[in-house]
Amino acid sequence: MTTIALTLGLSGILAIAAIGAPALLRRAAPALAAAPRAARRSSAGALLWIGAFVALGPVVAWMSSGPAWLPAALTEVCDRCLSAASPFGQSAVSLGIPAFVPLALPLIGLAAILLGIARELAALARSRRAAALALASGATPARILGHDVLVTPDPALSAYSLPGRIVVSRGMIAALSTPELAAVLAHEAAHVAQRHHVMLALLNGATRYFRWVPLVGAVRGSVPHYLEIAADRAAGSATSTAALASALLRLGSAGAPAFRADAAVALGAALDPAALAAAGSGAGAGSGTGSGSGTARVRSLIGQPRPRASTALAAAAAAYALMLAAAIVAVQAPYLLAILTGC
Repeated sequence: MTTIALTLGLSGILAIAAIGAPALLRRAAPALAAAPRAARRSSAGALLWIGAFVALGPVVAWMSSGPAWLPAALTEVCDRCLSAASPFGQSAVSLGIPAFVPLALPLIGLAAILLGIARELAALARSRRAAALALASGATPARILGHDVLVTPDPALSAYSLPGRIVVSRGMIAALSTPELAAVLAHEAAHVAQRHHVMLALLNGATRYFRWVPLVGAVRGSVPHYLEIAADRAAGSATSTAALASALLRLGSAGAPAFRADAAVALGAALDPAALAAAGSGAGAGSGTGSGSGTARVRSLIGQPRPRASTALAAAAAAYALMLAAAIVAVQAPYLLAILTGC
């Protein structure tokens, strides 16, 4: 019965988080945005949920038996290995299904993650090549304020980064003061140096086939904003926080999209400059949180006090992630030990 209780308990915890996490993440956003490496932590939370979900398979296997189509001796070996892998010993309840069925769930999950990453990286490579061809015909290489950039003739205000390069429009150069432009270029350089495009591709790839889960979808929507905040911090340290905040407010007052490094949008902008404006203001636009706006980023830059509830919820989210990690280890470790000791 302990195995049944563990299965039901883990399933309940996962279901509650899957449904309730979006609201929690919205309320905890101010504290999460202020935390270093918030993007990595949020991504890790989504991956831990997926890991705990596929760990349900090995838990159910503790209540399964060896395949009936195997010879009796091999079936007995399978049952003995399952008993050895279970921290509760021989289960008092048997589901009457072959153990390999639930044990396949982690393998299916791993295959889905690897396939998603492969498809996302391939799509990013294709888009990067297409963007390079599009920029080659109209963009001019230049060195501005210590940064190697591609300058487009577009009169609209736009600046974005692609993997390994920074793109800025003539309209942006003309509209900003020298300190503001230096801050914007430092922001985009931070995206390139910290490989945010690759990080987003890996996250979106690993969660590609799990994005139907509300928690995973919420993380996919919030991580771009946290990457923008990380680039803002780097730019503020390298140049001037006041200049960066001024640039964000200037772009907002002009109705221009805030500079960003969302890979899909940036690549789309290279192919069609109107795509950047259509994407909305700031990273994370369209995620439903509104946290990617220039105003929200300015508040983060100037260190506006965050609500206590936000800090408490962020701590609760971290504790939940640790609990998921412990559950994964508790489920998988007995199987690994059983394999190493020969059942």
